[in-house]
Amino acid sequence: MKVLVTGATGRVGANVVKKLADRGVAVRAMVTPGTRRLSKLERLTGVEVAEADLRDQVAINRACDGVTHVVHLAALMVLDNVSVEDFHDVNVLGTVRLLEGVLGSGGRIERFVLASTDSTYRPADPPKTPLTEDLAQNPADYYGTSKLMSEIVLQNRAHQFDIPYSVLRFGTVLSPEESPEIYRLSFLRGWLKTQQNQGRRSTLWPLFRDQPQLTAVFDDAVGNAPADAAVALTGPEGQWTLSVVDVRDAAEAVWKALTQRGALGRAFNIAAAEPVGSLTGASVVAHAFDVPWHVVRLPLTWRLEIDICAARRWIGYRPMYSYADMVRTAAANPTEARDFVKTDEGSASMLSRLSGG
Repeated sequence: MKVLVTGATGRVGANVVKKLADRGVAVRAMVTPGTRRLSKLERLTGVEVAEADLRDQVAINRACDGVTHVVHLAALMVLDNVSVEDFHDVNVLGTVRLLEGVLGSGGRIERFVLASTDSTYRPADPPKTPLTEDLAQNPADYYGTSKLMSEIVLQNRAHQFDIPYSVLRFGTVLSPEESPEIYRLSFLRGWLKTQQNQGRRSTLWPLFRDQPQLTAVFDDAVGNAPADAAVALTGPEGQWTLSVVDVRDAAEAVWKALTQRGALGRAFNIAAAEPVGSLTGASVVAHAFDVPWHVVRLPLTWRLEIDICAARRWIGYRPMYSYADMVRTAAANPTEARDFVKTDEGSASMLSRLSGG
């Protein structure tokens, strides 16, 4: 078993590489040329690094040579300064190129695992709660659309060339050390502003459509509260809820998708055992860090919850970490995490986390 992992220095990717290396599996970590995040992989043994841009077919072909399994995690989540054409070139055509690299390598690929997202279900306006895999995928944004297109490309190539495959649709993936931030005043204020400033380029634009006052409502409610205060968001239909997943559980789901026969030809939602309610999340953060907490009532309620029954049934996925577990790990402030790789991706990446996937 030799596994190619794309996006190997990312939030999920580095933890997948760690899990595979810890199990003694040969790993080829595909990284962006010139990346500054290679330090995340330095302490892992038996890991081969391959530099390849998802727009470079020749480099991708080299990366695919001799591997038996592929985990495709690399993708752009937000447009930022990237054009729409370049965004889809990386996310969609990058998947095409990777499959071409696999098919041209001459070996037999035993499993191709594609990371997808709850954004394919239109998370800003979910058709039901919780979301299940049998729902029609109808994204209304660039990221969700690119991931759905990648799923379709994979399914078509898999049927055409007999590639064993599986798809994992992740909820909001968090690393323990960053988990408290999603219920901090400073983060939520920045997140609301970012979503509104992005307009229809935001993954969640249908949620914020015709709601120009949200940031002002938020600021009025929190007043002069400290930036590190915990904040819960509620609305007319109750507290906001969100399906999150710890990076350790995300990596375990990838392992299951690589090795379990029940994964073949199926897509699975991946999240923690239960969604986290905003009131619960803010309370957990407040008590863990001894900070005040506030409840902000907004004129809308958002509930993004995904069902993981299929993953439980078909691949034996059993998430171990709740949101409270993540926060407790963060509060313990381990100088060196032993069972996960810290994300080290900064606030800009965090602001995109609640946008699905």
